[in-house]
Order: sequence, then C-alpha cells, then structure tokens
Amino acid sequence: MREKTALNKRRQGKEKEGKRSILRFLFGCFSRIKLQHMLLFLLLSLSLSACKGIAISGKTENIPGYTKEQAMMVLGSERNRYQNILGTEIWNLPITGQIEKTYGAYFIDKTKEFLQDIRTLNLLAEEKGIQADSTEMEEIRKAANKFYQALTEEDRAFFGNCTEKDVVDMYTAYFTAEKTANALLSSSETELSDAESRVISIEQIALSSEDSAKELLEKVKTPGANFSYYARQYSEDPEIQKQLSIGEKEDKIYETAFSLEKDEISDIISENGKFYIIKCVNPYDEEATRDRKERLEKSIRILKFNESYLAYQKEHIVRFRESFWKEIDLHAHENSTADFFFSVYQEYVKEDTK
Repeated sequence: MREKTALNKRRQGKEKEGKRSILRFLFGCFSRIKLQHMLLFLLLSLSLSACKGIAISGKTENIPGYTKEQAMMVLGSERNRYQNILGTEIWNLPITGQIEKTYGAYFIDKTKEFLQDIRTLNLLAEEKGIQADSTEMEEIRKAANKFYQALTEEDRAFFGNCTEKDVVDMYTAYFTAEKTANALLSSSETELSDAESRVISIEQIALSSEDSAKELLEKVKTPGANFSYYARQYSEDPEIQKQLSIGEKEDKIYETAFSLEKDEISDIISENGKFYIIKCVNPYDEEATRDRKERLEKSIRILKFNESYLAYQKEHIVRFRESFWKEIDLHAHENSTADFFFSVYQEYVKEDTK
C-alpha cells in the first residue's frame, strides 16, 4: 500500500512538473500560438522583456479602463485556450521570480497589462487621427457577429453577459491599436542592401594537424579534384556544407570565406587550434539572402517600434483601477470553452491595414 501511495505521488509530481514546463513555455511566449498578428507579438514581447522599474516621467492618463464585459471577453477566451489544453488545475500552480504567487494571478496581471497597452495605442491613434474606415468596420462587425453567435450561454455568463456591441467595441479597439502599430512599423527606415544581408554557401574541411592540412590542400587544389569527396573522407567536422551570413561572426574563417569567388579554394586557415580549408560553392545565395534580409528588417522595425512606443508609454501612463480585476475567478464557469476571440478576428479582419 505504501509503495502504491509513493508511486502515485511520484506520478502526480511528474504530471505537475510536466504542466509547469508547458506553462513556462506558454507564459514565456504568452501568445506565440496566435502570433500571426504582429501587434500581439510586439505588445507581449514588450510586456515580458521590458523592465518593471522603468523610469516614469509622464502623467497618468485620466481615462476609464474597459468594462468588465469587454475585458472578460479577452481574458475569458484566453483562459479557455490554456485551460482547454492543460486543465483547470494550472491556475493554482506556484510561480517563481514574479510578484504574483500563482500562474493564475500572473495570467490575470499580464492580460491586464496587454489591455492597458491596447488603450495606450488607442490614445496614440487619437493623436495621429488613425481609425477604422467603413470597409474595415464592416469586417469588424462581421467578426463580432460570428464570435457572439458562437458563444454558449455558459460562455456569455463567464464573459460578464457581454453583448454583441461589446464585441464590436473590443475588436475595434484591438484593430485601431494594430493599425497604429503598423503605422509605427512602416514609418521606420529599415531597408537593407543585399550586401548587408548576404549569405554564402561553402564546403569546409576541418583538421587538427597542420601537416595533414598541407597534404590535403595539395590534393584538393589538383585540377579536377573532387573537394566534396576529400571533405567527406578527411574532415573532422561531419558538417561539410555550411551557410555563412555576413556580419554573423568576425573570425578568419568568415573573413576568408567572403573573399572567395565561386569554386575558389582557400589556403589553410588557422583558427582556435584547428586548420581549415574552404571552397566557395555559392558566393551569393539569392534565396537565403532574401530571407535573411526580411528577418533583419523585421527585427529592426520591431526594435524601432519598441523605442517609439516605450517613449510614448512613459509619457502617457495608463493604469486600470476597476475593482473587478481583483475579483476575477479563473475557476468560475468551467463549462465555458470558447477560446476563439482572436482566431475569429484573424479570419475576418484583414492584417494589411493601411
């Protein structure tokens, strides 16, 4: 009996630790599952990476927060999304390294911060005259109707007995924030040249002995020699073919590789106690260069967005003080399973906002 009890405890411990591991992944990326939308990525990465002790120099904006019904649509849908995967007990698991003591409290706090960011971006939108046009509002209304009609009575009860107008208002707020974020992103000068993004393809032989490297260099530089064959036979690094990105590293290997012409073979390169021979297979991998250029430009835009948004946020402080935030019970209405607030929005509302 004791052995069975101990076995059960160990099994329960493993299950709990497994759920904690999943939660660390989920909350560490908070919204990676639905990151088709750039705004979610921007705001949630800010929420998770920005220092809580950031110096505040602006004024607290005297604006109301969202109603309980509006806030619960977002929070409730996200609660259901996590809970549908991980079960109801996740909210009581302890969390370390945060002010909050449980994942449930942490989840509520992060959702509140996210909605405060939406409100902040809406303030910025007012200043810049950004709003949804008639076509965009029609898409928003269609999405709101689809979402609202799909809710069960239990869902609506958990979402504060929300109305279809509440859905329209929240989708409009989110859309306006997204459109404002897109405007900030598109205003950033981020264009890179192909030379700044260049990716090349090489084949490489790595050896520990300089004498062996000298002997092999003579063989691979013999006219008609098959470099790939000698690399497979003699290289101590099993990864023969490599892609190198300019600026990724600053060492003799990279310096030499980017100086080679197509099919040119280097002399022996000494680096970190090893001896290398390189053949340039493609001095300009067009597809890889294009992909890297897009990634780099996106990263630069995000960094510039973070800078401009954080600067505005410091001067326009939004804090929700509605009492219902302290009264939210993540265990309430456990038969509510609607988890599609953002997925319906993505289905109906275009991302390529002007």
